[in-house]
Parts: sequence; structure tokens; C-alpha cells
Amino acid sequence: MKAFTIILSSALAGFCFTASAANPDNVAVYATEQSQGSMSIGGKDAYTKTFEVAVAKLSGDSIDLSKLCLKAYSPDKKEFKLDTVDEKLSAGTLKEGELVKGIAVFASKNDAVFKAALVKISDDCK
Repeated sequence: MKAFTIILSSALAGFCFTASAANPDNVAVYATEQSQGSMSIGGKDAYTKTFEVAVAKLSGDSIDLSKLCLKAYSPDKKEFKLDTVDEKLSAGTLKEGELVKGIAVFASKNDAVFKAALVKISDDCK
């Protein structure tokens, strides 16, 4: 019975890993914090964090940036979705050896976004 539980757990773990979002291979994302801010519109408030971001295709086939998105993460693994981004970072094709730079703004209903420290690129853009 114990062996069955271990095998089943391993199989489920493998399924979970394959179902998770993939980060494109051979793509580097360099991000530098630029500012923190907030906005209030008609009683709705949001906190923002802005990064200067550079995306580079290190090797391999070119990638379509419109099929990818940037996400910010805090050290405790909380994810923040993109609010505003320079078109250079979200459109066009990036070929091997090329680099594009722009601004990316992440927003949250609370100030937890201020802890965002890591920006990644993903093909899971839901």
C-alpha cells in the first residue's frame, strides 16, 4: 500500500509539473526597479511598481513577443500581473542575439506589489 501511495504521488507530481507554465528557453530578462506609486480613480485605488526591463534572446529560434507576457514576483512567490508595458516588450519578433528594452508597470489592489523584486517572461498569459 505504501509503494502504491509513493508511485501515485510521483505520478501526480509529474502531471502538475508538466501542466505548469513554461518560461521560454534561452530568453533572459533583466529588470531594474524604477519607481513605486499609486493611483486613485473614482474611489478605486491601486499601487504600482515600475521596472525598466530588457529582454534578450540568447540562442535558438526567434520568439514572438506577442505570445509572451511579463510577470513580477515577490520573494514570497506572490505573482503580480502586468498593468502597462512598452510595446517593444510585447510585440514583434525577437531573434537570436537581439535585445529590446522598455518600461513595465505592475499593479495591485494593495501595497504588496512594492515587494516585487523579480520579473520573468512566461507563455502563460491568462
